[in-house]
Amino acid sequence: MKKEILASLLVASLATSLQAGGDIGGVVSIENEVAPVEVVVPTKEPVKVAPKKVVEPKVEKKSNSNFYIVGKGLYTTGDTGLDAGYGAGLDLGYKLNDSLAVELGASFAKNEIEATGDDLETTTANLSLVYTVKATDSIGVFGKAGYMVEKVKDGDDDSGVAYGAGVKYNMSDATALVAEYQGSTIDDDPRGGTVSLGLMYNF
Repeated sequence: MKKEILASLLVASLATSLQAGGDIGGVVSIENEVAPVEVVVPTKEPVKVAPKKVVEPKVEKKSNSNFYIVGKGLYTTGDTGLDAGYGAGLDLGYKLNDSLAVELGASFAKNEIEATGDDLETTTANLSLVYTVKATDSIGVFGKAGYMVEKVKDGDDDSGVAYGAGVKYNMSDATALVAEYQGSTIDDDPRGGTVSLGLMYNF
């Protein structure tokens, strides 16, 4: 009889424990427990940035000599009895400073004689001082004066004071366009005044 009563009490005790969610025989109930979740945050890969290319400014090479040369085409107005003519010239100069230069020039020209239609050829050589005033960073105005010797083919040689004025436009440190008018005090100069357009190169 005692065994039956003990068995009934044991069953009742188990039933009560189950209803209350308690431990049974040292066994822990995990019905209401939640396992912790590990949150994984994705890491960003470093962005590779290409290094910037450094563009060095182009520095134009400046002339390192005071010498210059001018090649030019000529238009001659012609003296009395002569038509206008054409020719070519070459000047070699040396800059004494930024404003003053000494220049040696030579030229050749042809003018047509109105009466006969024949060509009259003249050759000149001159030595001049040239003074330049800067109007802007790229434009200069100059005047020149010197001594000229003129030789006329099948004629007499003559000489006198040469003078002129012009404008220079610097295209770069090495090159410039030069427009010029030149005359002389030579009596009855067959080719008259000379207008020229040329290209200067600084060495």
